[in-house]
Amino acid sequence: MSTSSVNDEKFLDILKGPYTGVLTTLFADGSPQSTPLWFLLDGDDILFSTTAGKQKLRNIARDPRASFAVYNPTNDMSYVEVRGIITVTEDPTANTRDRIVQKHGYADGSSFDPPGTQRFTLRLSPTKTTGR
Repeated sequence: MSTSSVNDEKFLDILKGPYTGVLTTLFADGSPQSTPLWFLLDGDDILFSTTAGKQKLRNIARDPRASFAVYNPTNDMSYVEVRGIITVTEDPTANTRDRIVQKHGYADGSSFDPPGTQRFTLRLSPTKTTGR
């Protein structure tokens, strides 16, 4: 295990790949709440897209600390865990959602949401990155 940047060469294949990771936020009592999510590396940060009313949004509003883990399915001994702070911004055009789903081979994400869906971008800014 090592401590380094999300842009460390050994992590880039995983973080740029079309994989699903697990985002963990904290309930009010401190217990973990984990959600499988698609994601997008954006510079040093990791982006997620979510919709209004989700538990993870309530958790982050109270405590922005989070952990995100993803492994390489072609080499399950290769993984990255990113710990950090999440900031939330509204995403009225669903731009983040579309960028993320394009990484997974979709033209856009419009078929994922019914009309009127309120989208938010979650930006995980790393404080610690580990993996192998």
